[in-house]
Amino acid sequence: MNTRSGLIIACFFAAWTPSPASAQNFARGQELFEDHCQACHEDFNRPEVRHLGSAEELRARIEAWATHTNTGWKKEDVEDVLFYLDRSFYRFGQKPLKLGAGLK
Repeated sequence: MNTRSGLIIACFFAAWTPSPASAQNFARGQELFEDHCQACHEDFNRPEVRHLGSAEELRARIEAWATHTNTGWKKEDVEDVLFYLDRSFYRFGQKPLKLGAGLK
């Protein structure tokens, strides 16, 4: 394998491997969601939840509820929850996951 091929392969794997910061943001978003949102927003199969069509719409919804419930969230908190919800449920721009897939 020549140097150029090796570099292309390395870039490919780097692009598809989550960085530690991404994992940290995901975990923080999950923690915030579970602590502040999950009690009322645990059923993602409801039609009113599924109608969101973009990450921007989801961000606006998270910001509105954070303000409404006086969470005191900063922009980073909103982004972490957005990242968690997008990766674990909405998957905007990607094929949606079927809930419960792989669970026994």
